[in-house]
Amino acid sequence: MTTLYEKIGGAETIAKLVDAFYQRVLADPMIASFFENTSMDKQREMQKAFFTLALGGPEPDFEISLYEAHLGRGIERRHLTRFTEILIDTLREIGIEEKNASEVYARIAMYSDDVLGESAVDG
Repeated sequence: MTTLYEKIGGAETIAKLVDAFYQRVLADPMIASFFENTSMDKQREMQKAFFTLALGGPEPDFEISLYEAHLGRGIERRHLTRFTEILIDTLREIGIEEKNASEVYARIAMYSDDVLGESAVDG
């Protein structure tokens, strides 16, 4: 069975996606400020790892959970919506077929509670 990660082109496509995506994110007045004090090299690597995991690629090692990484950052649903709109535009821009782009969106959307700090955390 082929994973979505493989269908879209694996690590090469993920790298292309993340680079194009953050060009758009950093130019967006609504969400760029979330990355003002962020090492973008590290951010890109973490995003590549997240997309790889979410799309069924090789499981990367994460230092902290997605929930912990976003907790207390003031991310609201409107910010996440804008982030997702940019992702969809970027998927189209780099040539991901609509069917696969829709599946990418669905996979990423499964993590929205973690990003918004609405997950139940054991501990």
